[in-house]
Amino acid sequence: MTDEQKAVSSVLEFLHDENKKTLLVRGYDNDAKLKVVLSCLNKEFELGIIRTSSMSDISDHINRAFKRNLLPNSVKSTTRYKLGKMTVNINSYVTHTQSNPKGNENTFTLFYPIQLVLDNPKRLSRFIDELEKIKSRKIILITTNEWSIKKWDIENYMDEVFFYNVENDNPQIMRNLKNNGAI
Repeated sequence: MTDEQKAVSSVLEFLHDENKKTLLVRGYDNDAKLKVVLSCLNKEFELGIIRTSSMSDISDHINRAFKRNLLPNSVKSTTRYKLGKMTVNINSYVTHTQSNPKGNENTFTLFYPIQLVLDNPKRLSRFIDELEKIKSRKIILITTNEWSIKKWDIENYMDEVFFYNVENDNPQIMRNLKNNGAI
């Protein structure tokens, strides 16, 4: 079984578990994490919310992960976008607007990337409060810049944490990180 197959299996298992609502996906390959999570969500949901720290970068992240232009270069929080069979709303969790969607039982909420809040206790506290108000059936958080995160307090608030290991599928990324002293 490839690393990707293990990741798909783990994410789908979480999505099918009615007792778990929150998942933190960790790992060093950002594109692989995003692609697997969105692909799994596409199998289970028709509606979703993507919360990001950078509206100007989110379409680049998603388009790069799938190696296709799925989203326009510039996305707006007032527009709904088709991603596979899903319709998604994309907005920022950094800027507080009146229209931050809370979701419902038929939606997921994906936070990507989330490292911006992890090393700042005040931001993390506000972020945790916001997570508790979300009504989506499933909430998934995906890290980036994994090696630079010092505090992992967020794990204490998650129902499940999955580390997407790419040792076999992408050994080059692991070699690069080790050679650069990141890990």
